[in-house]
Amino acid sequence: MKPNDTDGSPNPAARTMTGLATVAVSSFFAAVVLRNYLPLGEPSLVHIIMAIGIMPLIMGAMIYFTPVLTHSRTAGWLVLLVPPLALVSGALASTGLLWRRDLLPVPAVLALVATGTLLGWMWYRARTMLGRPHPGLNWYRWALACLLLGLIAILVAMFWPEYWMALRRFHLHINLLGFVGMTAFGTLCVLVPTVAGYADPDARRRLHGDLYFTVTGTLLVASGSAWLTWLVWPGLVLWLIPLMHFASSLVLRWRKFVWGWHCSSTSLGLAVFGLIAVLITAGFHAAGARPSAVSIQLFFFVFLFPLVTGAVSYLLPVWLWPARNTVVNECTVRRLAWGSGVRSLVFLAAGVLAYFGVRGAIYLAGIGILVFLLQMVWTLWARFSPNI
Repeated sequence: MKPNDTDGSPNPAARTMTGLATVAVSSFFAAVVLRNYLPLGEPSLVHIIMAIGIMPLIMGAMIYFTPVLTHSRTAGWLVLLVPPLALVSGALASTGLLWRRDLLPVPAVLALVATGTLLGWMWYRARTMLGRPHPGLNWYRWALACLLLGLIAILVAMFWPEYWMALRRFHLHINLLGFVGMTAFGTLCVLVPTVAGYADPDARRRLHGDLYFTVTGTLLVASGSAWLTWLVWPGLVLWLIPLMHFASSLVLRWRKFVWGWHCSSTSLGLAVFGLIAVLITAGFHAAGARPSAVSIQLFFFVFLFPLVTGAVSYLLPVWLWPARNTVVNECTVRRLAWGSGVRSLVFLAAGVLAYFGVRGAIYLAGIGILVFLLQMVWTLWARFSPNI
């Protein structure tokens, strides 16, 4: 399969997404490996996954999908500098948490600049388009607003350490549920039907109506975790209403399309149910009943890892072969999706073990990530090797 003119060359946005996806999956595996060598570096390891891997990847995905949601041209090169800026910020934050905590305001400011720039660009695209944007765009904008609040909170906490604990808890929950959770849910409502090959007539209505539940729920959970614990429970209920409705449709209405041993949609479907588990445990953590390490590991293993591996297994061939060479594209999708069902069960088992305090859970999750990383390496080699 030697690339030719019919394969099409990836455009700058597609190339950016390919690089960011590779960095994200690599950061997952790096954090698992470094866990043995940095037993006291938990905050740094979390930021390797979240700030180096996920934040730039999500920003890149927003840049990639916003032209589709607003029926406008692809992003220019200046906007494509936002994810690398976020990546630099994440790298500085991760290293700063290990060696130079006094320099942490620098990556926080860089992340604020990247977030504000991207939010302003999305607002401009929505304002100048003809007609109304797809309702998924509002999910992205609110997710970025949550990230802004989380970054401001942790920046304030650095200068007023007496508020550190409360603002750190706010920072944690507004980022996990607001920035990552809302981006994921808004994307999954469209991506799961696309990957599974069915048309969901309720997707646009769901995105329009459920936004208010999730925004309010996120703010209540984050505020409750920091100050008024009783706010957590109504916040969780508001979040679970749209999430349970979507999850039930995947089981009752679309199960023949979504679930299979070698389907990318299987990983995405598990991520939906994983988010339900994360929300419930987040409530116990916010109320002080469970340690944060347990909730964060569960967030990674049953939600984030299946989400990213499932999405990348479907989208990476699209980024690498934008001309949609049918034979090449379908072959690559099958190779990347191979073992999705087993990999999903491995992540689920790792999450269950982590919840009950089994230390070996992280190695089980690492095996699942390593296998998928090798599948990605094969795909990239197949695309760029001149001998194929």
